Amino acid sequence: MADPQISMLPDSAPAPEPVRCAPATRVTSKGIGPGDIVEVDRKGRRFHALVVALDQRESGRFDLEIRPLDGRATYRTATVREVVAVWRKSRVSRPGPEAAPGA
Repeated sequence: MADPQISMLPDSAPAPEPVRCAPATRVTSKGIGPGDIVEVDRKGRRFHALVVALDQRESGRFDLEIRPLDGRATYRTATVREVVAVWRKSRVSRPGPEAAPGA
């Protein structure tokens, strides 16, 4: 009969540590507002759109009313889960009334 196979591994080999990954960042409804531009992945198609309004369902989830920037996209709504990226509208603070020059 053949000899038993000899193991080349040490007897007390420690178990490998699981690789820990950072959790994926999620887009929330708090980070999206009317006037923002979003990238939407809907059914595998990606397009950019302008957020017109946010509507909340009874379940608590949010739907976005959007206007696509590309005429080839026909979707007019999206969920927050379908949003891939957000570019916020510039929110400038308005300075007080300025003095008229030469006054």
